[in-house]
Amino acid sequence: MTREELVKAVWEEQHRQHGLVRRKHHGGKDPHHGPHGEGHRPPARQEHLLHILKHNPSINQKDFAEKVHVRPQSLGEMLTKMEENGLIVRKKDPSDGRAILVDLTPAGEAAEQAHHEKVRKDIEARYAALTDEELAEYLRLTQKINETLETDE
Repeated sequence: MTREELVKAVWEEQHRQHGLVRRKHHGGKDPHHGPHGEGHRPPARQEHLLHILKHNPSINQKDFAEKVHVRPQSLGEMLTKMEENGLIVRKKDPSDGRAILVDLTPAGEAAEQAHHEKVRKDIEARYAALTDEELAEYLRLTQKINETLETDE
């Protein structure tokens, strides 16, 4: 495994571990469901929306709202701002004139790529003090902890 692959794998395992610990802390339930209502999650950030759009081109706006766990009206407001900034375009779905499809513009693709690169560099810097062998061991240990967390649910 290359160092870049190791760093990515460690990051993914830590992200997974964060979710497992969060669920465990909240009695096995997704903490984004509960006192604030079903599907309550922190507000989606523009960078997250751009990332979702990159991996889901021409997504139906209603499906997009469900995917990012926000009300369709809230997503509509965020998308309006992004559209005004030239990051996305919305168009009617040719197969269903009532539905709206959302796509990235070239500027939106560039913004998503720039953010992705920044995050990648931040992650690499986080693990710079570890040798490849230490990073591989850290990955192994993180995976082992995650397996324990999953079986304890």
